[in-house]
Amino acid sequence: MKKELLIYLTLFLILAIAQHPDLLSSPIERLSQLPTAGAYGVGFIHPIVFSLIAYLLLWIFRGIFRVIKSFFKK
Repeated sequence: MKKELLIYLTLFLILAIAQHPDLLSSPIERLSQLPTAGAYGVGFIHPIVFSLIAYLLLWIFRGIFRVIKSFFKK
């Protein structure tokens, strides 16, 4: 559980900094704009939603990789 949470939070930070490089220079200003932000109609929770979508895609690929790997182990 801790490993998965760490993966999600890492993904969250990578995606946030990749999309908004100004987070490194002025994070307070960017965070103060969050209540009025709206990406694709999701609203202020868009960072959580987009990170969750990316995490689920990563989870699916990890599962597929695990299944393929198990075929070659036998």
